[in-house]
Amino acid sequence: MPGEVMAVRDSVVVQTSFLALRRTVAAVQADCAEVAETLEALEEALGMVTQGGGSGGPGGVQGLAGFGLVGLPIAGAVRAVKGVASQYVKQQTGVPLSTWAAFVTSASGEFQSYLTELERISDLAEKQRQSPDGQVDATRIRKDLKVLADVRWRTAAWKTVLGRVAQLGQVVDAILQVDVHAVEAEAVAADPTAPDAPPASTGSAASGLTGLSGLGGTLQRRIKDVQHRTTDRSSDLREWVMRPFLDVRDRVRQLPSQVARLAQEVGLLELFLELETAELGSLAGHLAAEEARIVRLRVAASVLLPELVHDLDLARTVVAQVEGYQRRLEAAHQEGTVGTVAHQRLSADYSRELDAASARLTDLQGQAGVWRREGPEILAACKEWAGTELEVLAARRVAEQADNAVERRTLLERERSRLEEARSLLATL
Repeated sequence: MPGEVMAVRDSVVVQTSFLALRRTVAAVQADCAEVAETLEALEEALGMVTQGGGSGGPGGVQGLAGFGLVGLPIAGAVRAVKGVASQYVKQQTGVPLSTWAAFVTSASGEFQSYLTELERISDLAEKQRQSPDGQVDATRIRKDLKVLADVRWRTAAWKTVLGRVAQLGQVVDAILQVDVHAVEAEAVAADPTAPDAPPASTGSAASGLTGLSGLGGTLQRRIKDVQHRTTDRSSDLREWVMRPFLDVRDRVRQLPSQVARLAQEVGLLELFLELETAELGSLAGHLAAEEARIVRLRVAASVLLPELVHDLDLARTVVAQVEGYQRRLEAAHQEGTVGTVAHQRLSADYSRELDAASARLTDLQGQAGVWRREGPEILAACKEWAGTELEVLAARRVAEQADNAVERRTLLERERSRLEEARSLLATL
């Protein structure tokens, strides 16, 4: 049975696990923030049609009437664009435009809330890093387990929106198929009293703007922009109605790849949450001895080994970097471009840095040697455990004639994939 790997102190294992969890959280946060920005921009673009296209109320077409927008039949135009866009969106996605708009608003809020939720994990990791000697007491464990449970639940709920987010490119593409010239003609026909040329003295921008207070902020800005810049009806209608969708189109088309990347990252995050929960539960005495032993092996394989490889790469980079500093400093001193005092001071600084970096690298290389000896047995035990768990789930599905463990099976398959990654990493040591 592996000895040295398993002899690592509990406090070190917990700190390392939280560090890996925090790094994964940071990757998820970065991609979440990018998607959230796209959703916010799309929400504003859809608001130009849905806010301005209603039949009544301050945000509908009645609220847009009588602004004297230099002859542009804005209320009828927006209503017509909404009608055609709604048809195209429903045809191509099977879902009404209004439903998509509501979803985008909801998803945008979900992403922002989830980003806030992930900050709780970062806070836990920082508290663990700052704790004296990495001590983990019973009170801390209970609090941490509560946070981990909350984040696991929120992650499962938040994942349900990802698939639909990836489809939003279809919505924007459908809207951009609207023939603006045809829509404009329809709008003019619907409002025969609208002049073909800008009015000479009535309906000024100043008087028109007084009625905008009841409209949404985005809609207000767009109407003001049209009032200030209108010179040609066709070009202005195209700019006013379609420009927000043109602006966001390229970003929305990136959503499928961003969602796919997020799904991978979140899969790893869920695995780490599962392992950290099991690890803390073991420390709290919630698991039997054999279960605790298996948890220790799983954490070693999926967390400690990958973190060791990461730290080794970083340590080698630091050593090479400081050695490079020293070489360039010596060359510059010999050439006379660096004075004696500066040379002596920096030489001493770099020597200390190199000693510390080399000591760190030597320690990590020693850990790598342990893993070369004990790693294959650890990975084999973990693979056997995961395979057995999956077999039990398959047998349960046959016996019960129901699949009630989809999430559990997905998590186990992700862990088995992580073990294959760990096997590849072990070969690099």
